[in-house]
Amino acid sequence: MVKFKNVWLCGMGFVLATSTLAQAKYKVPDDVKSFGTKKSNYVFYNQDADKDGKLTLEEFKNQVETRDVKQRNRYLKKKGLYLSPEEQFKAMDTDNDGKITPEDLAKFYDEQSAKMNK
Repeated sequence: MVKFKNVWLCGMGFVLATSTLAQAKYKVPDDVKSFGTKKSNYVFYNQDADKDGKLTLEEFKNQVETRDVKQRNRYLKKKGLYLSPEEQFKAMDTDNDGKITPEDLAKFYDEQSAKMNK
């Protein structure tokens, strides 16, 4: 039993040391996009039904409620940052034309992420 624990601890130490070395050597490429841009691209790819490059409120509300989305919403509620889909859309639609662009969405997600990390 003692040997098993020692082997496991050595294995975990190796994993931690390896991941630390990998992080130290990794340099982020210049073309890597922000969290908001990545999420925006994903949402537009999946939700832009008419493929016009803009989302209407109905298209935006059709986002799939995955486990990750539900978990993020619970976290936002705890932080006091939760907005309903309608409130999110209104905050993103700065020109009030009833549609949001990928840039609007990316900016909103980046701002929300910055607030969450405070």
